[in-house]
Amino acid sequence: MQYLDLKMDFMFKQLFGHPSRKSITMAFLNALLHRTGDDRIVDVQFENTELTKETEDGKTGRLDVIVRTNRGERIHVEIQIIPQYGMPERLLYYWARLFSSSLSKGERYDTLPPTIMIAILNYPLFPHETDRFHTVFHIREDEEQFLWSHHLEFHVLDLSQFMVKWKKYRRDVKQSPEWPWLMMLSAVDSRTKKIDEEMFRELEGVAMTEQEILEALEEWQNLSVDPENRYAYEMRLKWLLDQLSNIRGSREEGLKEGMEKKEREMIQKMLEKGMSVADIAHILDMTEEEVRIRCKL
Repeated sequence: MQYLDLKMDFMFKQLFGHPSRKSITMAFLNALLHRTGDDRIVDVQFENTELTKETEDGKTGRLDVIVRTNRGERIHVEIQIIPQYGMPERLLYYWARLFSSSLSKGERYDTLPPTIMIAILNYPLFPHETDRFHTVFHIREDEEQFLWSHHLEFHVLDLSQFMVKWKKYRRDVKQSPEWPWLMMLSAVDSRTKKIDEEMFRELEGVAMTEQEILEALEEWQNLSVDPENRYAYEMRLKWLLDQLSNIRGSREEGLKEGMEKKEREMIQKMLEKGMSVADIAHILDMTEEEVRIRCKL
């Protein structure tokens, strides 16, 4: 059967942000946060779980997952497949809003709960700094590395880097508790509508011994065959693909503008050195008219 892509925020929230699937959400969060033993999350209360109905153009309300745990923490999970400008600042802003909204008028600051931001991305957020697929951030003192506060915690999971690591270093990847869940998010490509059969066989193998994975696979299958879900999914996918197309168009336009700017600068330097328009046109393989247009001569 054809499974719907869980990287789509609509499907992600359906599986991980619904009270009826709370056990899946807790297992997912415990794996991502590496929680074990007494540290495990054993209950969550969902916030902002209402799904806004999809419109014909695919626009919808916020599709993040926000929970409050039995430990008093607030956890905000966001999934993004389209690169967003200023994403580190955007995540910091969302964290700040969630953290500050926890304090009611008259309450003491020390009653604010630890607030955790989890960003699941299909692209590298810090491509020049790291090639790890799971990075964790806190505020620490520069020299002695002690925490400012345990109330702030950021997790960034890069699915594109996870795929690279999975193909090259599978044994190492399997040492991390989150790997089955990241496989679930990575196994389907919405653009090609294909499923990675090898990944799916691995998931089926894990499901034989891990009840939460089995439950998640069954719920994923049920959501994927539901006609109403499929329609909303297709509308959302169409909108996101249009967004990707617009981004690519803007990038190509930006590259074109950048090249033209460099050409103008080069022509200007040649003119300053006393070269004629005819000579510049010959060197740059342009017509004399194109040279004049570039520099508005």
